[in-house]
Amino acid sequence: MPFCIFQIYLLNLIDTPGHVDFTYEVSRSLAACDGVILLVDANEGVQAQTVSNFYLAFASGLVIIPVLNKIDLKLADPDAVKEQLFNLFDINPDDVLMISAKNGTGVAEVIEKIIEVIPSPAKRSFTDRPFRALVFDSWFDKYKVMS
Repeated sequence: MPFCIFQIYLLNLIDTPGHVDFTYEVSRSLAACDGVILLVDANEGVQAQTVSNFYLAFASGLVIIPVLNKIDLKLADPDAVKEQLFNLFDINPDDVLMISAKNGTGVAEVIEKIIEVIPSPAKRSFTDRPFRALVFDSWFDKYKVMS
C-alpha cells in the first residue's frame, strides 16, 4: 500500500517503558490499545522485557507489528534478531520492518503498516465483547489535598 497523502490519519501512540520493572504500566497501556509496535533494538536483540511485552500484547489479542530499530549501528545484526523473533514468537522474518529512528530510514513504512493492519476504532465492532471505559473525575479544592 503506497503511503496515502490524500487522507489524514490521527494516530494515538502510547510510548511505554521497555524495562521489565514496568510490566504493570505496560499492561495498563495495552488495555487502551488496538495494536502494538514491538520495537526491538537490532544491536541488542530480544531482551527479557521483549518477551514479557510480546506475550502481554498477544494475550490481549492485539495486532503486533514487529520492528527492528537502530539498523544503522555498526554492530547491528538484523538477520540474527529476525531469527530470534521467529524462534521465540513465530514471527515471519519477512514481516519484520527495519528502521533507523535516528536517520528516518523505514519510518514511513511503519506508519503505512499501522494504517494498514491496526483496526480503526470507527470500524471496530463491539458486538464481540462488552464496551469498556475508564471514567475518572478530578477537581481542584484549595483546602484539600487530593491524591
